[in-house]
Amino acid sequence: MRADVVIPAYNEEERIAATIKALQHKWIRNVIVVDDGSSDKTYEIAKQYTRSVIKLPKNKGKMAAVFTGLSEVKADWVIVLDGDLGETASEAEKLLPPLYDNSADMTVATMPTFEKRGFGIVKKRAQQVLKKQTGTHLSAPLSGQRAFHKKWIPLIVSKEGYGFGLEMYLNLLILNHGGRIKEVPTSINHRTTGKTIKGFYHRTKQWIDMEMTIWNYS
Repeated sequence: MRADVVIPAYNEEERIAATIKALQHKWIRNVIVVDDGSSDKTYEIAKQYTRSVIKLPKNKGKMAAVFTGLSEVKADWVIVLDGDLGETASEAEKLLPPLYDNSADMTVATMPTFEKRGFGIVKKRAQQVLKKQTGTHLSAPLSGQRAFHKKWIPLIVSKEGYGFGLEMYLNLLILNHGGRIKEVPTSINHRTTGKTIKGFYHRTKQWIDMEMTIWNYS
């Protein structure tokens, strides 16, 4: 059994090649990269390593990019990965066994913490909402590295969402429809923004999108 991988990518010219090359394995049928209106060479570089690259005319946000990629999925199993994982993207194979043996409907990768990325406020808020609304605790509720069966795609793409609210949207959608989410330890790692202006901006946008998602789908 093989999986299709969907990679939303925005200005990832430095790491997209390494990410795609790390996914050249027998357990993967196709790697689908969606360039979310990048201003760099993400599209051109991705085209060198996979036959399936879609370029959106403008930046529409992570959720729109993922939904676009899901429309191209043909395999029974789907893996969604960030574009900046580099060689650690191959660890995504660990997300598949719980799906194969039907012990989970969606798997979520947990990653080692090599450095503190921020203050954890958004993560704690996500955990509190999930616990209160679904009774489920996830140690990494905002992890973007996920896998699931393609049967979930029609439900997932049936609603509009908010860019960085994707992960919270998937949590609430799967759990509120009777699905089971299982976290899987991996060595996946991606670029960190840390306590920088860029990092604070990213987390603020993530928080806003997450709150709008909670408001609409809880």
